[in-house]
Amino acid sequence: MRGRQGNPLQKNPLPLPANNLILIGAVHGDPRGHERIVKLLEWLQPDLVTVEISPFSLRYRRAWEGRWQRQLQKALAELPPEAAGHPAIRRVAAQIALPGEYRAARDYSRGRGRKCLPLDLGGVSRQHLPRYGRELLTSANLRALAGEPGDSLEDLVCREFRRARLALARPPWRLDLHNGPETRRRERFWCTRLKRLVRQGGRIAHLGGWEHLVPWREGEGFRSWLADEDPCILLADEADWFPGPN
Repeated sequence: MRGRQGNPLQKNPLPLPANNLILIGAVHGDPRGHERIVKLLEWLQPDLVTVEISPFSLRYRRAWEGRWQRQLQKALAELPPEAAGHPAIRRVAAQIALPGEYRAARDYSRGRGRKCLPLDLGGVSRQHLPRYGRELLTSANLRALAGEPGDSLEDLVCREFRRARLALARPPWRLDLHNGPETRRRERFWCTRLKRLVRQGGRIAHLGGWEHLVPWREGEGFRSWLADEDPCILLADEADWFPGPN
């Protein structure tokens, strides 16, 4: 069974895929990401869930999240009350929190005795996470962000899922900025580890940014390197088309 994308007109869950590897594309910072992914995982019932986050990032975030939250609240106290609801500030709040994709995988796995595995290299996190307190969460930066016009976070996420669906429907496509050496190294790492896990048996669901599911123009990249495993491709918002409350 080849990977496929959902049909927005379909109001019932799609037939459970027979594939042993399911790749779920998320939009980072999606305010409904946790509930959407939990709903998908409850339907898929994977034995193992891997997530695009490094062990280093998890350790660092757990150590610093409380301080980041306090710094955010202190900075917001210097801004007008409505600033907290600005889309850019909400994106910052999501950025400093434990990612919804990991929380969803953790919560699903804990409740069912399944395994959840962080699967990424720590290079990007080591470069960017220490800058949050120094740059991202300063009063000056938040004031500048809150002063910019912007659509709602929900609208931005909806547009990003539409962009994802178009890109997946018309491969090969990949923005050049995603094809750098670090992206190539990370995607090779994911591919090698996932192939090894598939050989061990069981159903595996991998959660990550949707951009990584789009083949590169030159026929390389994460999706292409995993072609032999015949993965099923889903987007996280397909959970919205299942029956029941969204």
